Amino acid sequence: MTLPPKPPRRRYLPNPEPQPYQALPFAALRPDQPRVHCWQVPPTNDRQHAYLLGREYAAHFLVFLQDNPGSPDHFLLARIAGDVDFDAPGAERGYWAGFFHLLELVLTQSIAQLDVFDYIDRLNTYEAALRQMMRKPPSQT
Repeated sequence: MTLPPKPPRRRYLPNPEPQPYQALPFAALRPDQPRVHCWQVPPTNDRQHAYLLGREYAAHFLVFLQDNPGSPDHFLLARIAGDVDFDAPGAERGYWAGFFHLLELVLTQSIAQLDVFDYIDRLNTYEAALRQMMRKPPSQT
């Protein structure tokens, strides 16, 4: 079995619209599913190669988020995790192990100066204010 190639490294800059998540190298439309499958990886028998490729996939995901911060594709990480076959046998487990390990490493580095609970409180306050604004009827002038 030949090893799957590493996808070319690239940016996902809006041009002028945000790039769709389907541009990610691990997302694909499968004939047996009506929506894009967010974790389509090639078969492999080399766990180390799969692990390294999983890290590359995580890098593509992170660059996608950097380049498309206002992307309407909310909950993309949840969709990816939902499509991962965590029970895949053998070497294919390396893909998701490498993917999620790199995300954990990047999170660890990026949250060093963040008061996470304060951030959650501010986020909750902001979202509550938005909900309140949406409930108000338009003023008549």
